[in-house]
Amino acid sequence: MTVLDASGILHSDLDHSGGRYLAPNSVLSEIASENAKTVVDQGIRNGRIKVVDPQPGSVEKATEAARETGDLANLSQADLEVLALALEKKAEILSDDYAIQNVARKLGIKYSVAAQEGIKKEYVWEKVCPGCGRSHPLESRVCRVCGSGLKRRGK
Repeated sequence: MTVLDASGILHSDLDHSGGRYLAPNSVLSEIASENAKTVVDQGIRNGRIKVVDPQPGSVEKATEAARETGDLANLSQADLEVLALALEKKAEILSDDYAIQNVARKLGIKYSVAAQEGIKKEYVWEKVCPGCGRSHPLESRVCRVCGSGLKRRGK
């Protein structure tokens, strides 16, 4: 079973003929391309794609893992629901989103990519001042010491 992310839908050449795909409603709402919507709608009508929303507890587990890796600010609600659904169903994720891949690794979820090369290792992110070198909380944007804009980097 595979959980589809919007990037996995948009960048793949899937015909969904395997019939073992899941997608939360939030992912379907992210798709703006009429061609992609048509393909997904056809997959849903044919029973090859099932629309399933994850339980709130699973979303919270995904959110906490994303917070721990420092990816939370880069993930949409739909991304968190993809991770949560894969966690619940013990399914693989199809996504080209590096933040999703990073959190999936943290949660022990398998993932595959559609068009891009996947991540090579798991990252934990931090915010660092390029001026004075001090570390700051991930939600910070400006250094409290010297006022420089902060950069995100992997530990």
